[in-house]
Order: sequence, then C-alpha cells, then structure tokens
Amino acid sequence: MAIIAMFEVKGATSSKYDEVIRRLTENGQRVPDGQMYHICYGDRQRLQVIDVFESQAKLDAFGAKLGPILQDMGIEAKATVLDVYNIIDK
Repeated sequence: MAIIAMFEVKGATSSKYDEVIRRLTENGQRVPDGQMYHICYGDRQRLQVIDVFESQAKLDAFGAKLGPILQDMGIEAKATVLDVYNIIDK
C-alpha cells in the first residue's frame, strides 16, 4: 500500500536542498527505489517536502541513505506518515 510522508523540515534553504539533490544524484539515489512522487515547496529559506512511496519499507530504506546527508547539511526532517487512499494521475 502506498504511503505519503509529509515532512516538517527545518534548515532547508534552496541552496541546501539543491546540494542534497546533487549528493543523492551522485550516489545514484536521485529517484530512490519505490518513490512515486517528490514535492518540494514553500519559501526558499524554509522549504518543505512531501513524498509518496510504494511502501513504508521503501521509505525506510531511502531514509537510511538520506539521513546522513541531511545531518551533514544541518537539516532536520520529521515525517508524518499516512496510508494513501487514492491517487489520480494524468
């Protein structure tokens, strides 16, 4: 079952976010296994993130790789995770 992870993010400026994406791309994790959607939004000094993953296990596996990068960048992210009821796509 798909899940949505709504992250409360602290410390993610646009430049830090871009660096996280660069590091993920360098590690072959730009689009991690099981990620269906990634949305980054908000004020460029306080960006927030919502992800949709195929399962909690896929999110957890990606989190193990992302966590050290966020810690190194001084970014905190706490997720509220909910089951997805429905997705309407084009």
